[in-house]
Amino acid sequence: MTALFNALGRREKRAVLMGALGAASLLTACGSPPVTSYYTLTPPPKPLNEPGITGSGVSGTTTASPATRPATASTAGTASTASTAGVAPSNATGSASAASAASAGPAGPAGPAWWIDVMPVGLPESLDQPQLVIRKSDSAVVVLEQARWSSPLSQELRGALSAQLSRRLGTQDVNGLSAPAGRDVLRIKVQIRRFEAWPGEQVHLAADWTIVQSTHQERRVSCHTELSQPAGADVGAVVQAQQRLVASLSDAVAAVAARWPQASCSAG
Repeated sequence: MTALFNALGRREKRAVLMGALGAASLLTACGSPPVTSYYTLTPPPKPLNEPGITGSGVSGTTTASPATRPATASTAGTASTASTAGVAPSNATGSASAASAASAGPAGPAGPAWWIDVMPVGLPESLDQPQLVIRKSDSAVVVLEQARWSSPLSQELRGALSAQLSRRLGTQDVNGLSAPAGRDVLRIKVQIRRFEAWPGEQVHLAADWTIVQSTHQERRVSCHTELSQPAGADVGAVVQAQQRLVASLSDAVAAVAARWPQASCSAG
C-alpha cells in the first residue's frame, strides 16, 4: 500500500488523504464522542552533545532583508561595521555550522555577554487559532477541529524559539523580567509570514526576523528565512516536521546572535 501511495501524483495523494480525513470524521460522528488531541512545537530537551531535532531533510536559506541596517561595533574608540546588505543566501538547516557558531558565541567564564529577549511572535490571523490548519489544495485549507495546539500558536512558536535559542547560545531569555544589570540584551523579534502544511508532502515556513541591541538601537540586523521539510501523512508526523522547521529557524537566528556585534544574515 505504501508503494502504491508513493506512486500517486501530488493531486491524487491529496485526494486520498482528504478522503481518509473525511471518513475518519464520519466514523467519529457515528460512534463515540470525538477525542481532541493537543500538540506542541517544543520537543523534549536533549543534551547539547546530541544531534539536534533539525535532523535530515530540512532545506532553506537565510538572507538579508532589504531594509537591514548594518550592525556597528565600537572598540577602543574605533567603529567597525558588519554589513548585512547583499549577503549571499546560505543554508539554514541548523546543522553543525550553526551549532558550532553558537558554541563559539559570547559566553565566557563570567557568563554570557548577552541576555536575549525573545519577543512575542507575529503570525497571520488565519493561522493564529487553536486548531491545526492544513492545506487541502492550492486554494483551500482544512481546520482540524480535533487536532489543537496546547497553547495559542503564537505562544507555541515563542516558547519553542526561546527554549532553543537559550540553549544554543548558553544564555537566558529575560522576556517579561526586569532588565538585568551589567549585561546588554539582544532583542529578537520574529514575524512568521507562512507556516503551511501539506500532509504526506511537506511543511513550509517563511519568517522575517530582527536582532537589536538594547542599548545601541543602531546595532541591528534584519533577516529573512525560508525553510521546507518533508512531512508524513498523519497529524503527529506533520507536527514533528514543523518542530524541525522551528529548530532550524532557531539555528539560523543563533548563528547570527553568536557572532554579535560582528553579525550578518549569512549562516555560513
